[in-house]
Amino acid sequence: MGILNIKLLRQILRNKGQFLAAASVIMVGVTVYLSMSTSYYNMRTSQENFYRENQFADYYFQVVKAPRGVVKQVQEVAGVKKAVGRIMLDLPVLKDGDDRASARLITYSRSTEDNLNCLSLLQGRNFSPNGQDNGIEVLLDPQYAAANNLKPGSKVNIIAQQRKVGLNVIGTAISPEFVYTVKDSATLMPDPKTFGIFMVEGEQIESVLGMRGQVNQVLIQFTPGARPEETVEKIKDILSPYGNLASYPRKDQTSHVFLEAELDGLRSITTVLPMMFMLIAAGIQFVILRRMIRAQRTQIGILKALGYSNRQVMLHYTFYGVIVGLAGAMAGTVCGLLLSGAISATYAQYFNLPGGVAVYNFQTIFNGFLMSIGTGVIAGLSASRQAAAVNPAEAMRPEPPLSSGRSLLEHWPALWNFLKPGWKMSIRSVNRNRGRLLVTLFGVMFAVALLVIAFFTNDAIDYILQKHYHEEQSYDLLVHFNELQKSSELNTLASLDGVQFLEPMLELPVRLHWQGRTEEELLTGYPPDLTLRKISGTEDKTVALPADGIILNERTANKLGLKVGDMVEVETLLPQGPAHWDNLKIRGLTRQLIGGGSYISLKQANRLLNEANIVSGAMIKVVPGQTAAVEKEINRYLGVASVQ
Repeated sequence: MGILNIKLLRQILRNKGQFLAAASVIMVGVTVYLSMSTSYYNMRTSQENFYRENQFADYYFQVVKAPRGVVKQVQEVAGVKKAVGRIMLDLPVLKDGDDRASARLITYSRSTEDNLNCLSLLQGRNFSPNGQDNGIEVLLDPQYAAANNLKPGSKVNIIAQQRKVGLNVIGTAISPEFVYTVKDSATLMPDPKTFGIFMVEGEQIESVLGMRGQVNQVLIQFTPGARPEETVEKIKDILSPYGNLASYPRKDQTSHVFLEAELDGLRSITTVLPMMFMLIAAGIQFVILRRMIRAQRTQIGILKALGYSNRQVMLHYTFYGVIVGLAGAMAGTVCGLLLSGAISATYAQYFNLPGGVAVYNFQTIFNGFLMSIGTGVIAGLSASRQAAAVNPAEAMRPEPPLSSGRSLLEHWPALWNFLKPGWKMSIRSVNRNRGRLLVTLFGVMFAVALLVIAFFTNDAIDYILQKHYHEEQSYDLLVHFNELQKSSELNTLASLDGVQFLEPMLELPVRLHWQGRTEEELLTGYPPDLTLRKISGTEDKTVALPADGIILNERTANKLGLKVGDMVEVETLLPQGPAHWDNLKIRGLTRQLIGGGSYISLKQANRLLNEANIVSGAMIKVVPGQTAAVEKEINRYLGVASVQ
């Protein structure tokens, strides 16, 4: 071991605290980078493999009802590689104790060759060829099954065609379209206790749903090199007689949107957060090495007098930074790999991805070491330039004090003379060591920034939840019916013990048309004297419902290029009956922190359907302490789809 190496080892042992402090910052940076990058790599690889192997559909078309034969017509369109028809319905689930849940029931074929968005079986078995002999069989998504303590052999009850239907659970399965299981894009978090995916074999359930030989959704895959826009327009023409309610590409599919957003956020954290720690570590090492070089000025002079070159001296101090980087990288790699498993397990609670991909990405490990060593090299070379400038003869004398001009405060004698000597010494020291000041300020700035980000995130979430669930929503229960009802049916709910009062509503899925652009939207009609729901405007003020016209969601307005005063064409997309068209004037804009949707008066919502006194649900205010009892009583009605 050379003299310089022995000297370096002694420096590390003599200043263990400084060494460990610098190495620990790098360790944290590498831990964050490696854990997040490994989790991102595993999730992205699992997603891509899952999508490819299970044939994730490229485009979706929702219709009211269409004969199964229409799928063959779609299959023959140029650019279509594969077309599949199926039934997809949201149905109420009757649970023990009169509790309710919602199920998205989807039909599949027993043959995987006839499916898109194929199933991956996790537990139990697939559909039996003689399934009707054993009753209607159902596969559940794993989160719903676990939350409701269901396993193969259990039985679940749904409400279809106003009657209770029993389904036999045969296992659990996942599909690429339900990696993130939420009811719609307005729902932020999965709630497996009250919403799940029910996968059934088509032939077993068609007659129960009153849709024998029919489908209400068509999925397609494009051929390589296809022109999606032209292909989609041709398919829309084929499906238009059957009420083309909605059509959207994979990129707008709800589960895919949530998963992509999470992966993009994870990738951003992987880039930004570790870089902040590395910059802080570089600053710490720079300050440590500068002080070390000044303290060892005489030793540096002796080394040069003995024949050591500037290059050797610089490499000696740079190597200190490299060792700090290596120590931090090794500790960070171990911690990062351990933490990546915990992060992946956390994501598995929310995302139904296959668990087969859990590998160590050696490229990520290499990048972690490269960042750490690079940080040490940059800090070491920056600080060691001072050592190269030391002349052996001058090094035998103490370093003269740094010269500096007058500090800023010295230009104001009255203020300067008011300060005590200790303050004056500190200010002059800062003025002489401006580089050290900048590095210190830089480190403090990033430390405070991290704290502010953490506190801001918590405060922002609290504010959003408080505003949405307490200020904008004053009701205790939200009831949705299976189908549109006369408002007189609400008298039954209003007469229940514990109900103070209720307010009706009518939710209409619509398509907005403006200058050749379209956007699907949920249009909700409320009574003019609305009290249980606050509609917030763009300036955080409550907006009153107009007698005519629409209060449009701000995001929808921005997408379509609409503004207050414009006339927008509205097309209703109800699964029953023909579509209705009308032109509505935009009377205002609403800004919502959670969810979306636009609003009109209840009377105008009825006029859109050429109806009167029609509702789809109600908001209920309950006597304090009786919410559970009222909810249980409402759940007894078969015409109720859900109670929230």
